[in-house]
Amino acid sequence: MKARIRRADPKDHTSLFELESHFPSDRMSRRTTRRMLGIATARVWVAEIDVDGLPRVVAALILLLRSRTQVARIYSVVVADEARGQGLAQRLVARAEKEARSLAKKAITLEVREDNVAARGLYAKLGYSEANRLPKYYDDGADGLRLRKDFRRASP
Repeated sequence: MKARIRRADPKDHTSLFELESHFPSDRMSRRTTRRMLGIATARVWVAEIDVDGLPRVVAALILLLRSRTQVARIYSVVVADEARGQGLAQRLVARAEKEARSLAKKAITLEVREDNVAARGLYAKLGYSEANRLPKYYDDGADGLRLRKDFRRASP
């Protein structure tokens, strides 16, 4: 199953919202997913596959870019269960990093649940390191970690 990565557009808001069900807590609302697709400081990409001849969104990444900081922030990365293990998260993160670099950002950060071993392993493999711990960061009381990748020291 070959996935295509593309910029999301407003018609993808329902797919983005449905992907949120894969998170144990801190899910975005329909309103927020729709808003992310329309604000100038966000970039949203989706990975889609063909299912019975029709495209289906199976993964997404939201990157936030503020003009007053040189640091981009990955706000959300989610991959549907049936699409895991295919490198989609890695491809989406690479796309976000490329965008951040093209906009002269010096680093990129993200938050991840401390108990999300798979995601933490991926981010470590991609050169992210722990910037700080976030006790009880998530709605359900789970601890988080803020990770950072500094582009000045990291290879493209």
